[in-house]
Amino acid sequence: MGPHPVILPFRNDANTILFVGVSSVVACITDFGTSDYYAGALHGVLASLLPGTSIVDITHEIPAGDIRRAALMLWEAEPSFPEGTVFLTVVDPGVGSARMPAAFAFPRCRVVSPDNGTVTFLRERYPQFEAAALEPRRLGVEPISQTFHGRDLFAPAAARLFRGEGLNRLGPALGSPVWLPLPFFRGAESAGWDGEVLYIDRFGNAVTSIGRISNDGAALDPWLNTGARAGRLPGSARVRLPDGTRVPLRRTYADALQGGGTIALTGSNGLLEIASWRKPAASGALEPGDPVSLTTIE
Repeated sequence: MGPHPVILPFRNDANTILFVGVSSVVACITDFGTSDYYAGALHGVLASLLPGTSIVDITHEIPAGDIRRAALMLWEAEPSFPEGTVFLTVVDPGVGSARMPAAFAFPRCRVVSPDNGTVTFLRERYPQFEAAALEPRRLGVEPISQTFHGRDLFAPAAARLFRGEGLNRLGPALGSPVWLPLPFFRGAESAGWDGEVLYIDRFGNAVTSIGRISNDGAALDPWLNTGARAGRLPGSARVRLPDGTRVPLRRTYADALQGGGTIALTGSNGLLEIASWRKPAASGALEPGDPVSLTTIE
């Protein structure tokens, strides 16, 4: 057997540590769930084409057809994986339609996905990239199912990329990929930042578009190219909810025991979260798309 991978911290970026190692993996993000055969079939194809390769399931529980949630999870998870990882990201409500199957090469990773905006947030991190439209003929996988491109097209393409083939071997250049609209996020240190709720996580925390915030909670460096500007966060900073309530900015979930049970804090991805002690933030009527503000003045 070869040497065990050596994992070393590479760079601490806001609340994210980028890792490097001597081996890369194939990492999966889908909305397939685990009650049907779909996720297992994906693993079966990868195991057939890449025997002995580590395959990591980031999740198969993306809400059905929720492309933006998949795009966010790809952005959130990518720094935790070794350089050279191939992300197989299949949330594909347009399977079998005119939407293009695609592959993308970014500085630290490659992604195989439908061309439906899945890599939108990764592009915000890595503006320089290459893209190709997958051609079944070049991949040697014709004919393919019209309803399961994850198994028949995307998994074989991911295997080819993992083995070191270039995008040009998979299909022609993709000149105008599809991008999702970016979440609302604007502002500056002088008056604070305005954003929106992106999603409610499984613990009931409302994750917002305001960030990225440094580990010490003292500075914000925008993660989106939407006009927001970097700045410092004073100790008096508060978060304003849609009903006008202002909640304090704290460091841990346990801090919600004080201050009325609802707080704001910096999540592990560097984005501002709204949390309540032992009850979902969503129970306070927070939903995706709701406006929130991080105020820096009284």
